Amino acid sequence: MYRLKIVSFFNVKGGVGKTTLTALTAINLSKSDKKVLIIDADTQANLTQFLYKVSHNDKTMFEALSDGSNADEVIIKSPLETYPNIDLIPSDLSLSVLSEYLTTKTNREKSVWRWFKSNIEILKEYDYIFIDLSPSYDLIARNFMIISDSIITPLEYQDIASIRGCELFYQKFNQDLEDMEMENEAKRAVVINSYTSRNLSTGDIFNDYLNQFDSIKQDLVNAKISETTVIKNAILNKLDIDDYCRKIKKSHKVREEFKDLIAELIEKEVL
Repeated sequence: MYRLKIVSFFNVKGGVGKTTLTALTAINLSKSDKKVLIIDADTQANLTQFLYKVSHNDKTMFEALSDGSNADEVIIKSPLETYPNIDLIPSDLSLSVLSEYLTTKTNREKSVWRWFKSNIEILKEYDYIFIDLSPSYDLIARNFMIISDSIITPLEYQDIASIRGCELFYQKFNQDLEDMEMENEAKRAVVINSYTSRNLSTGDIFNDYLNQFDSIKQDLVNAKISETTVIKNAILNKLDIDDYCRKIKKSHKVREEFKDLIAELIEKEVL
């Protein structure tokens, strides 16, 4: 028996901190002796650039799904020396044509499922597989979300479009599951990012708009991640928040906020 949890990070709206949340969550868990595989399925490849290289010739999920490359051929072992428990399947521009390629396949929504099944002996060695998805509800996104145990959706505080992006995703995904006559019991969590407690009219508008969507509110976690340069600097230094604060010898409330977020997601069995 193995404990493998597959978690997708997704919002139709881009720029909401999805990739940052993926990376920091993976690093945090890897420090607790959890083995994490990150699949960069975002055509922008920001996660690959953070964890690995800006430019590379390594295989991606395109080769995995198009020519049958197995997991050993596409997984890059420990790209971050500081956090050796993290492995990576990188992204590059080839992923931009993957959705088009999959449309020609029989039972195309299960292409990723079939690859996972054929490589399960390797993949089951991980405690977590995190998928960083492009901000587009396309065939690639559907493939990964169908196999996900959990789906985490970041919202950017004061950004109404990020709420709308989450709601559009919920509506479309639920409809697709119904059309495919599939059940999906993936746990869903919505995380507010770039939060500020300052009394701003844009914050009031955001909260009022959020209150209109019960489906999102029921998945909303209590922990919020504050707007701060500490997170950006941690990413630039290839460190998690806790290690970065130690490096600069300064404490910051976002360190405790992130710990609270991880603890809540674990308690809710999202992680």
